[in-house]
Amino acid sequence: VRTPRRYPCGVERWGQLKGTVNEPHSLRLEITDWFPESVAAGEVLSLRVRAECASGCDLRGGKVTILAPYGPVVAAELGPSDDRTFETEELVIRAPPEVGAHDWGLWVETPEDGRQAHAAELTLSPFRTEAHKASLAAWDVPSPTVMGEPLSIKVGVKCAEGCDLRGGKIQVHDESDERLASAELGEEIWPGSDALHWTEVELIAPGGEGLVSWIARFPGSGLELPHNSASSSFGFATTRSPDHQLTVEVVEEGSTVPVSKAEVSLGVYRASTDQSGRATVAVADGTYQLVVWKTGYEAPPSTLVVSDDLTIRVEAAVLPDNSDWEDD
Repeated sequence: VRTPRRYPCGVERWGQLKGTVNEPHSLRLEITDWFPESVAAGEVLSLRVRAECASGCDLRGGKVTILAPYGPVVAAELGPSDDRTFETEELVIRAPPEVGAHDWGLWVETPEDGRQAHAAELTLSPFRTEAHKASLAAWDVPSPTVMGEPLSIKVGVKCAEGCDLRGGKIQVHDESDERLASAELGEEIWPGSDALHWTEVELIAPGGEGLVSWIARFPGSGLELPHNSASSSFGFATTRSPDHQLTVEVVEEGSTVPVSKAEVSLGVYRASTDQSGRATVAVADGTYQLVVWKTGYEAPPSTLVVSDDLTIRVEAAVLPDNSDWEDD
């Protein structure tokens, strides 16, 4: 006898009903929820199984088992729900922790204690478990860094499923893919985030001067559940050891009014002015393009030759406020 099985999603499933008497009764089975076609490995699902005999039989005590090829996943007994329907308590099952395709089934059997016995099996919708998606970020990268000197960066990884990633491996590789350092994610979550595990990675800057591009990687291995690998590039500049101190004073043009929070750059060196309009930068000998920038001000760039400690004043013109202009 072939009997339709009804699911909440509206998809009608068919299974083979196996009766244990000469004229087996028709049995309807219903599952309140099931895994989608693709699900994260180890995903937890809560469900109930309902059963109803077309002849109105008492199904109390019937055994419900969800079966995987390797054996039972969970088992429970049917209890009364209303006059005709019987259901299990809430069952909690977990998708396999391994990545791959899975075909599970449902088996229902009632005892023969003087009542009509029933037995039915149903192949459930197949599903596939996938590795958890992870994302990685690197920050607090010091630039410039003196060539050949130690530097420290922060690296964090977050799982889309909110997994505990402590102990996960972090690796840093250079442009030729040589591993430079490794570290483990710590127990602490980055403040203000919900699941970003992070660590500090200690590195040594290259011995040459210039721009550097390295990559931080999370292989995704060594954890309870499988995770996709994740990576992020980060860059910084290396310079010679600073020889001199350059102080830049930024004032409004034609006055001594200081301009605070102005950005000052000399090649790879960066700073911002304080409340007194001053910014101090330690630089190596060399020739630099000095650029001062702040919204609402304009200052022409200039070329500086630095061979000693130096203080320079920059006058920034105040630009007119165009916010209230209207089109004619």
